[in-house]
Formats: sequence, structure tokens, C-alpha cells
Amino acid sequence: MLKNTLVIIKKVVVGMVLLFVYNTFLSSLNLMIPINMITIIIVSLFDVPGIIGLSLFLLLNYWLEVVKNKKRNISRR
Repeated sequence: MLKNTLVIIKKVVVGMVLLFVYNTFLSSLNLMIPINMITIIIVSLFDVPGIIGLSLFLLLNYWLEVVKNKKRNISRR
């Protein structure tokens, strides 16, 4: 029981460190993943593929926002 708890705590700490390192290096590009319970759980479960998935989701969300703003600006003309 204690061994399982330590493994879970280790995965959570590694997930938090991975998110912090990602945010540190890519903050200059304004690509930051918020560090909250949901992102920590995703990164703890999936490690590096979790960060890649979250960053792809972030880029997709940013791209959709840009497309929506372009359509809004076109319709105002």
C-alpha cells in the first residue's frame, strides 16, 4: 500500500516538474499550459505524450480562436 502511494506521489511530482519546465521554456512563445489539477492528472498519467497532447490542444484552441476572429472581422465589413 505504501509502495503504491509513493509511486503515485512520484508520478504527480514528475508531472508538475514537466509542466513547469514546459512553461519555462515556451513562455517566450506565449504557449503556457496552466498548472492545475486536471493538467497535473493528465501529465501524471501519460507523461510526455500527455504534455504533447495538451500542447496540441492549446495550439488547436489558439488556431480556432484566430479563425473565429477573422470570420468576425470579415462579417463586420
